[in-house]
Amino acid sequence: MRLLVLIAVLAGAGAALFAAGVLPSGGADARPDSARTVPRLAPPVPAEDLQREVGPLPEPAGASRVDLSHPSLMPHLRLKRGPKAGLAFDLQDGTVLWRHRASAVRPIASLTKLMTALLAVERFEPDETVRVPRAAERVGGSRMGGLQPGRRVNADVLLKALLISSSNNAAVTLAVAGAGSERAWVALMNTRAQLLGLSCTHFADAHGLDRRNRSCAVDLAALAMRAMNEPRIARIARKSYARVWPGSGKKFTLYTTNHLLRDHYPGAIGLKTGYTIPAGFCLVAVVERGGRRIGIVLLGSRDSFFDARRIAREAARMGALPAAA
Repeated sequence: MRLLVLIAVLAGAGAALFAAGVLPSGGADARPDSARTVPRLAPPVPAEDLQREVGPLPEPAGASRVDLSHPSLMPHLRLKRGPKAGLAFDLQDGTVLWRHRASAVRPIASLTKLMTALLAVERFEPDETVRVPRAAERVGGSRMGGLQPGRRVNADVLLKALLISSSNNAAVTLAVAGAGSERAWVALMNTRAQLLGLSCTHFADAHGLDRRNRSCAVDLAALAMRAMNEPRIARIARKSYARVWPGSGKKFTLYTTNHLLRDHYPGAIGLKTGYTIPAGFCLVAVVERGGRRIGIVLLGSRDSFFDARRIAREAARMGALPAAA
């Protein structure tokens, strides 16, 4: 009898962890393509308590969310073999230009770094130096050279590595310096997401390698609006390359992962790319022409830059964006 009770308790605990997104729903090859919203790992915390954790939220200029209740301006647009989910919108007023499964929850790869960047500019002054932790040495994937444990590096150098070349060790360095550990930083990321009303967003690390980093196109549009209202992020994210000094030794050149910037696509001014096998190619692009800015979010694309160009051309044809010179 005691054994049966113990089994029942363990089964109940496993079900609770599965529902919270802690345990995977299948084996190593399970496809994370569900459109369900990822539940939070704990009951909602009162907004005033969250506010004390992360500090006051700066008020963005213009709209702060895209309202999906309004019809899109380009409902006819069909992208052949296009993304699993996506959204195009006006950055100033949140008008929906095009959408495809905009509320579907998807893995987001390095688009995760948008939240890390947002928290970092609020916590570090541009000329502040940050100590590189040993944890930064252990993270894989895209890395900035010269980030040796114990070195002190300028915070804006790390932001450039984060946003231009999508450096994972720069993300971990900012996280540990900003919260004491990456785990504590991720808690702040999720707290900020909750405060911003990003209901389908959940972070598991500071950089995006973990497949449990999830969001949806409409949440990422809101995050892009916030990011582009931060002058330091907007200034860095539009660079196709940057020369940086990692605190000692020689300088390094960081090259953008954004092919719209690399190819000098007319009006491209950012913002962030991402790729992992579970997530596919992901992109948050911003195109500015004639004082008009549109944002394009693409998740699970086969060719995110081709899709973004197609959307921008159609937006210009419809008058939502001035044509390229």
